[in-house]
Amino acid sequence: MSSSETSGIYNANPGKNRRKGGIGGFFRWFGRNRRIQVIFFLLVLSVPVFMIVYGIVVPTRNYKPSISANGTFQEGAHKGSVNLSGEKLAEVKRIIDLETEKAYQNSRLYLSEKDSVYFILSIPDSAIILEIKGVPVRINKILEMEISNRFQLINHENLLPWLSEPFTLEGDISTIPKSPIVIKQAPKDTVEAAKASTAPAPPDSTDVYYTLYFDRNLVLEIEQINPLEKGSLEKVKDYKKTKRNESRRSVIETLKNPQQANEPLKIKLVLSDSDAKAIFRAIPAQSHLILRL
Repeated sequence: MSSSETSGIYNANPGKNRRKGGIGGFFRWFGRNRRIQVIFFLLVLSVPVFMIVYGIVVPTRNYKPSISANGTFQEGAHKGSVNLSGEKLAEVKRIIDLETEKAYQNSRLYLSEKDSVYFILSIPDSAIILEIKGVPVRINKILEMEISNRFQLINHENLLPWLSEPFTLEGDISTIPKSPIVIKQAPKDTVEAAKASTAPAPPDSTDVYYTLYFDRNLVLEIEQINPLEKGSLEKVKDYKKTKRNESRRSVIETLKNPQQANEPLKIKLVLSDSDAKAIFRAIPAQSHLILRL
């Protein structure tokens, strides 16, 4: 092969050769330059630190739950801290527990006068209790629970008014229907009706995920334990996509306004398949919830 032919082959893709050399040269240069490495890693680490500070720390330090429909807040009675002895501290805790229990029982008494089903989320008992007229009709054991850290940052003076009234359900999203519907073709005559199968339709095996949105910024996320990934997988994908978009919007809003006071207070619960379905299908529209912390 002549030198001219060799030269022609070598120069056939000069841009590609330069790109390979450029990328390799960049990494060799980056590996030799310690200062650039330090700057690069500092920039990489600064992004999650920024997200944590402005997305979690600042909002939680400035957060107070809304205690009325118009979004007004009640300031705490004391701005500073008070040092109490062990005996005084125990007495304060006992008073707080009594006030919380009184608010809980008052809410039960109020809803016992209604004719509709309501439910109680009892954190100390790890249970969701369906009640009507003050009588428990089904107790559902909570298998796993995740509570927003915001609850721990709210003082008693703000938390008590927030808990003193039942929460009203305003909306929901779910992977399962509220009322299962079976569609059948009506038979033309008695002969065709006799041939039709009388066996009940198999139960829906779609994994149970749903979110309940209440007034006063309370959100409950409920799912079944050990999802089987059966049934209508498309509904599960749509639900998870909706939740991801919701979370993304929340982060963006937090970055825009780190001190916003209407961030939702979320509680995530994991139940058995049957309990999760029973709760979702038992509670009516605009149902009420009593939260017991």
